[in-house]
Amino acid sequence: MCYVYAIESVATDRVYVGQTREMDERLRAHNNGYVRSTEKDRPWVLIARERFETRSEARWCEHQLKKSRGKRKRWIEDHRL
Repeated sequence: MCYVYAIESVATDRVYVGQTREMDERLRAHNNGYVRSTEKDRPWVLIARERFETRSEARWCEHQLKKSRGKRKRWIEDHRL
């Protein structure tokens, strides 16, 4: 199983989209500053996620969400926790 997820910075309201196999571990890495692209906007909260059977499906979804702000907004609305 793989997940596509969206996290939001409590400090700056920035939204980051990524994909992972271990959701809890990945969120912990973001909040502990181990991910360079998100270390300055900590803390982060998980706001949306979707589960996929394969990593290639998750990577495709992540790619689509990162290239289109409109798709990303609709996806977050549809998968909000």
